[in-house]
Amino acid sequence: MIIGIVGSIASGKDTVADYLVRKGFKAISLSDILRGVMREEDIEVTIPNMTEFGNNLRATKGHSFLAERASEQIQDGEDVIVTSLRQVGEVEFFQKRSDFTLIKLDAEKELRLQRLLDRNRPGDVKNMAELDEIEAKQADGKNGGMNMNRCYELADVELANDGTFEELYHKVDELIESIRGSR
Repeated sequence: MIIGIVGSIASGKDTVADYLVRKGFKAISLSDILRGVMREEDIEVTIPNMTEFGNNLRATKGHSFLAERASEQIQDGEDVIVTSLRQVGEVEFFQKRSDFTLIKLDAEKELRLQRLLDRNRPGDVKNMAELDEIEAKQADGKNGGMNMNRCYELADVELANDGTFEELYHKVDELIESIRGSR
């Protein structure tokens, strides 16, 4: 089974991926693949460079390039969690597979902002205005950028991450059991 996750900033995508890894899934990050391609080309890996390089890569190699690279790492019958899906072409590439399920993960914006403030990673937003600005840029795919709204629409299921870790893990367990039962 291949699970893909799309979600807003600080919705818990890495938390779900880490949990599924502990349950035996292999994790593949499209962002890690992008970083690897950048290193191959000797380009400094920074967030602005990743955005520009990713947009150029999609323009020259296609919108599914990173997903195609990721699929080379997947063995038949393997349980895989794919993170950093941010482009419609990436989602559509994986949706051609019968063993793929796309999860939309989300939480209330105020809760996500608090998570960002709590984790305090370099480059994270520091206030609601910054969060609104970044999400607006990622929303609609203008100028070749991310089209998160359309990716959300393509999701097979939505999970709300608005409680404790244990509550989220329970939701994920139920979802995995449901997917296994339907195949």
